[in-house]
Amino acid sequence: MRKKCSKELYCQFLIAAQTNFTATNFSSNTQDIAHDSITRFLSHTKLTPKIIWEYAKPLVNLKSGNLIIDDSVLDHWYGEKIGLTRWQYSGTHHRVVHGIGLTTLLWTGTKDEHIPTDFRIYAPSVDGATKNQHCREMLTLARHRGFTPELVIMDSWYASVDTLHLISDYTWVFVCGLKGNRIVFTKEEGKMKQWAISDLPIPPEGKIVHLKDFGLVKVFLLVAPNGKEDYYCTNNLNLTSPDIRDASAQRWKIEEYHRGLKQTTGVEMCQSRTARSQRTHIFCSILSFMALEKKRIEEGITWYESKRRIIADSLFLYLKQPLIPLPNPAT
Repeated sequence: MRKKCSKELYCQFLIAAQTNFTATNFSSNTQDIAHDSITRFLSHTKLTPKIIWEYAKPLVNLKSGNLIIDDSVLDHWYGEKIGLTRWQYSGTHHRVVHGIGLTTLLWTGTKDEHIPTDFRIYAPSVDGATKNQHCREMLTLARHRGFTPELVIMDSWYASVDTLHLISDYTWVFVCGLKGNRIVFTKEEGKMKQWAISDLPIPPEGKIVHLKDFGLVKVFLLVAPNGKEDYYCTNNLNLTSPDIRDASAQRWKIEEYHRGLKQTTGVEMCQSRTARSQRTHIFCSILSFMALEKKRIEEGITWYESKRRIIADSLFLYLKQPLIPLPNPAT
């Protein structure tokens, strides 16, 4: 009797698969699960971000570490009829591409963990929510769950006034990027002077200014080795330039997470057209990544080495008894 496809079995397939993460490949590599069972699982199972938190909670420290917010586009170049896909800007490709927007709230601590605690699919035609609304919803849930992070780190896309007020109301500290056209005010000779932050002279130690519609922040200018200039601000006026550089480096953890999610669990590779199937596949990809990350933390094995070891035994057994003979030489 054949088994029904389940969340656990589908995740194990995603962990074991090397390049082909499709339901067809799954069914062709097992005699116990029919292809129809896999497609029914994908299209009829509702797995919400709340369930991800149940798996993430044992892996995080609520009272320390940083929360990082960012999004990534799951490429579906030729899948315009796939549910949840839309044209949107991709920071990876630096242009508008066709795909599914995924916004993540990631926790990282002293072991450089990459633990997704919450996520949202960007689908304004479905729920009418913007990425910043998703961001605030996840932060509100994080506070309800007991998080008291050392920092909340975001890029300039999420540095909306409403989000900054929310974080400050929670008495949390944010470090976020700012676009060069953000308006700040300084007090010059007893009068308030308005600046675009790109025109503001910022000393190496940072400068305390009034951010329009928010309040006092400390702004910094970080210059990369290639000359690229990035503006940052924080509501903790005691932070220093090294603190901001460390926070900027920490933000890279979510870039590593999105790259690992795509390369190790095939989050972009579901070929089903329905929105529910895409959501189920994305959920299972995230859960599968968490399993790889847990092994990395506990055993010091990279995500890629964990996957390689799965097929290493098969290679060893094949070489002991090859199934494909070489051709006979000419006599």
